[in-house]
Amino acid sequence: VGREIGAGGMGMVYFGRDRSLDRVVAIKRMREEIRWDTRERARFIAEAKLVAKLKHPHIVEIHTIVEQDGEVYLIFEYVAGRTLQEVIAQEEKLRFEKARDLFRGVASALDYAQGHGVIHRDLKPANLMVDGEGRVRVMDFGIARLTEEAISRHSKTNTAVGTPLYMAPEQEQGVMRKESDAYSMALCLYEALTGRPPFAGTGAGLLMNKLKGNHEPPSKLDPRLPAGLDEVFKKALDPDPDKRYSTAGNLLRALEGLETPRA
Repeated sequence: VGREIGAGGMGMVYFGRDRSLDRVVAIKRMREEIRWDTRERARFIAEAKLVAKLKHPHIVEIHTIVEQDGEVYLIFEYVAGRTLQEVIAQEEKLRFEKARDLFRGVASALDYAQGHGVIHRDLKPANLMVDGEGRVRVMDFGIARLTEEAISRHSKTNTAVGTPLYMAPEQEQGVMRKESDAYSMALCLYEALTGRPPFAGTGAGLLMNKLKGNHEPPSKLDPRLPAGLDEVFKKALDPDPDKRYSTAGNLLRALEGLETPRA
């Protein structure tokens, strides 16, 4: 176990080496304040079981689970690179072609996961890792739930789970649907293309802006973006999930059909 390389809602992440297979790995350890909570411990183990089922080139893979001396460790493949959050901070805006190429991988990963009954629930730029070859990898399915549970009619959770800035409005209100991940992907894509999130505010103000669809058309922020992109985001960020793209793949196909960016 080496240096700390990150932290999430469920635990700390460390650089490490698997001695038996001589490979570099990432090790997630449960946070001290929740490891003795039976319910949270079960949730942590459930994360491992969910992610372990997902074998996809654009999803960070979990290798194994280790329980030792009251601790629980998840051993993930180590991906060297930058998060999309870091890429945006350093480059400000991504060219349309580059962003579209990255989000092909994101859409493929999300559709694959949903096909296996898993919704991400916390998709955001910090959970998208871009490796040294420019390939995107989706991380942290730690608060995923089975699709059939999440989208069952009138199903609600006790609390909203996720990161508010990147959550669909229904998710902020405690209802999770498969369309919510596609909405979060659209939020991430908008920020990658324009350098800023589509909706401003915090708390109830942020939610109200989402419910009203109050976002600046991306073409006003960057006139070089392709014609038709404004309409794609208008649909992708519709507050009514029934009026959105039903899957991340459908949103990606809408992007593929756009004209070549203007000079």
